[in-house]
Amino acid sequence: MNRMRLGALVAAVLLALAGCAEIPRSGPVDRVSPSTNSEPPIGLSAQPPAEGATPEQIVNGFLLASQAGLDDDFSVAREYLHADAASNWKPLAQVRVYPNSQNIALNTLDSGAVRATVGAHGSVSSQGIFTEAANDAVSTSEFSLAKNANGQWRIVSLDDGIFLSENIFSQKFAEIPLYFLSSDSSSLVADLRYYPKKSFATNAINGLISGPSQWLADGVHTAIPAGTQLTKTVDVANGEASVDLSSQALSASSSQQALMIAQIRHTLGTSNDVRSVKLTVEGSPPGVDAVKSLPSYPFGSYPVSVVSNGAPATVLKAGEIQSKGRGGGNRHLDSIAASYQAGQSAFAATANNATQLFAFDAEKETWWNVKEGRNLLSPSYDSSGWIWSGERENGGSLIVANPSVGREKAVGVSWLRGAKVRDIAVSRDGSRIVVVSELAGTPTIQVAAIHRNADSEDEPMQLGDPMTIGQSMVDVTDVAWIGPTKIAVLGRASAGSDRALYSVKIGGPSERLMAPYTGAVAITAGRDEGSIIVLTDKNVAYSREGGSWRAIASSVTAVALPG
Repeated sequence: MNRMRLGALVAAVLLALAGCAEIPRSGPVDRVSPSTNSEPPIGLSAQPPAEGATPEQIVNGFLLASQAGLDDDFSVAREYLHADAASNWKPLAQVRVYPNSQNIALNTLDSGAVRATVGAHGSVSSQGIFTEAANDAVSTSEFSLAKNANGQWRIVSLDDGIFLSENIFSQKFAEIPLYFLSSDSSSLVADLRYYPKKSFATNAINGLISGPSQWLADGVHTAIPAGTQLTKTVDVANGEASVDLSSQALSASSSQQALMIAQIRHTLGTSNDVRSVKLTVEGSPPGVDAVKSLPSYPFGSYPVSVVSNGAPATVLKAGEIQSKGRGGGNRHLDSIAASYQAGQSAFAATANNATQLFAFDAEKETWWNVKEGRNLLSPSYDSSGWIWSGERENGGSLIVANPSVGREKAVGVSWLRGAKVRDIAVSRDGSRIVVVSELAGTPTIQVAAIHRNADSEDEPMQLGDPMTIGQSMVDVTDVAWIGPTKIAVLGRASAGSDRALYSVKIGGPSERLMAPYTGAVAITAGRDEGSIIVLTDKNVAYSREGGSWRAIASSVTAVALPG
């Protein structure tokens, strides 16, 4: 049985029972406006099976009860199942989320099974990892039924999981970043998860203990010792979360315990329900005097770097720029990347129609010809001082270079073989890289962990297997990091639509931010959505100012904030 088919039926049932509408027995999936979509109340109580209910009514009742089961531990939902199915069904093995605007097509097959169809928004795994669906994805599901000893229809075969609309999902589930440590333990790295609000704190700590998502594991580590467990559920009362760990937690050194506490406090502290964390080990304080204060999104604000008349420059204030380094104009720069260096004198750039990659120090007025190639990517400067670039048609590798040690090398990326790379950007924590590539004209946004050698200038060694995000995007022009779990995307979410700005979560759904300034061709960003800078095809750079845009520089051909 196709697991994706269950979602269709849930949506149909919820709409039918809540709105008293008849579920169609055939035909295509109908699309209705959100305002006409009738949702069951969030606090709706599950109702047991009615005497003499038909197979469709049983399925309807089960799906509604399973939606309400987040409040009653799915006890009523299991009443709709035969005994074997009731004991084997795992409701939170996968939560399939469907769009609010979707209606459901439902029919009964010749076999007696009930089939439903609905559009898919995304799904959440048992580990709390959200996977966004493509914007035209469709889910179908079938339920097999039989009569029990009392002559009542019951479900005998179904897939694990439940289905929720976007609205219900957002009200029943909490978005919780789990925080792991960067390779050098200097910052915290977010791993976004979704857990039922009722048990989010316990799930979050168990998630930390279990470790990072597979795609992130190569770029982070944890200070929680192997074998550590929760001794009991995490209680949250009056804003305080009480976490009690098993004795294995004490096997870590004092410094590692301090890092472990930082991970736990930062993870639970992202919830509005938690103002403080009380950590104990087998009922007693761990005895660590100092608590590590680590950033989850390091570095502050920086001026905007631009290319003006083919040379590097910095925007001092709106309409005023300052040249950075003599001789740059002779190189005909066509892109620029700024470092996180204090005083911001270190830059990287491509030049001469993207055939050369340079690193330069504006203060010392020194230039280093890093690499020559064809159609080089606009560079990204990471927080460890490494410059990232590569040829767009690269054959499965990227270029990294460190001006401070004069090193340049290739980093193999097997999953890019055969693809054309459009854009790259390294996160502020230096643990992750977002790569936009295309294969057969279809763009893909992927995020991968960066494995580094901490004993050698944090040298990038390899990229882990990627996680695909932003599956709802059909075209991508440019990307930029706007937070520990979010990327800004300049692109389109449907064919023929206008180019717009989107926020794409790393392990979460995408949402439209706002329309960019007319003619936007590139973006850069700093710490958040409000820091987004847009470059237009008229060579004018604009910054966000509330819900509008303000011109900050004209006659510029590239823009960049550090990264």
